[in-house]
Amino acid sequence: MKNNHLYKEIWINAPVERVFACFTEEEAMLSWHGKEVTLDPVPGGIYRVVFENGTTITGNYREVEHNKRLVYTARYNEVDSVVTVDFISEKGGTKVLLKQEFMPDQDITSFDHGWDYFLGILREMYSRVE
Repeated sequence: MKNNHLYKEIWINAPVERVFACFTEEEAMLSWHGKEVTLDPVPGGIYRVVFENGTTITGNYREVEHNKRLVYTARYNEVDSVVTVDFISEKGGTKVLLKQEFMPDQDITSFDHGWDYFLGILREMYSRVE
């Protein structure tokens, strides 16, 4: 059986409020993730991201704790998952803990690489001194 959980942890040089906004506000998310975004970050609200290559991920928010935690479903092709993102104020910035849970035996390689790529863009956005 393949691993059915994906874990990512990064530190971003920005306050929690700004990093949380990058996951919950359409304009902020577009700066690092996707070319079209529809977000309604309330329980039951829509989560939809369309990427440059046409890949579309859709889901719904399950839990929204302002500046602390997000839980949402994500469906891409036939792959369903649940994403949990925790935001922790640390060392003058924000530690982001991301967990994505999949059904057993699903190949999660593309999701692993995708998160590395996009979280790298997000971290880089805030690596410059403002």
